[in-house]
Amino acid sequence: MPDLPPAEPGISSSIAAVFRQNRVPGLALNAVVILLVLSYFRVPAVADMWEALGAFKLRWSFAFSLVATVFAAALLPSLMQWLMGTLPAGGRWRRIGLLSLFWGYRGMEIDLFYQAQGWFFGPGHDARTLIAKVAVDQFIMSPLWFVPTVLIALRWVDLGGSWARTRASLDRVFWTRTCPTALVTNWLVWIPTLSLVYSLPSALQFPLFSVVMCFYILIVTLLARPEQSRRDPVAGDF
Repeated sequence: MPDLPPAEPGISSSIAAVFRQNRVPGLALNAVVILLVLSYFRVPAVADMWEALGAFKLRWSFAFSLVATVFAAALLPSLMQWLMGTLPAGGRWRRIGLLSLFWGYRGMEIDLFYQAQGWFFGPGHDARTLIAKVAVDQFIMSPLWFVPTVLIALRWVDLGGSWARTRASLDRVFWTRTCPTALVTNWLVWIPTLSLVYSLPSALQFPLFSVVMCFYILIVTLLARPEQSRRDPVAGDF
């Protein structure tokens, strides 16, 4: 009688594994965010720098969000992967171009969402306003839109920009395991981080988001790759 393949771990086990793997990077990242926010409120020289950055953001609006997110989520992580030897050898420029295309759009979308949060809930920094903004961000938009679409987009990049191959890979495992585990990682990093992001003046929220995204995207990229692309070098190295 042939041996049966080992059963896949349950979703709770997968989520627990993701939590164990990312809790230290998540805590470290949140510590960095706390220091950045405290620097704005406690260090006048740094506060002046933040204010100048906020004025620059207001001046350039969505052009700033596009360029900042492309740099933070596509160019700099790709450079780091290249230095570490983990960037796929084939089609590197195509990969960077696809990443830049997605993250440029996503940066402007996030910027617009932050502005909509301010229009709807107001610019206040009281506990009620912060809780409302974080709740809408993390428990409505993230599971319904932000997390699934970023995973699909990164899978699309991994599969060479082929929508047909991407669509075929969005199987039951993707929806019942990959998305939930990525969502847990998202909550681990972004619930405490956004509580601090939304506590800043509106003009500074997106710049701080860009800094955090630069580190967070490295975690999400690992979760987004399908098992097939890890086994098949053609799928991973386009």
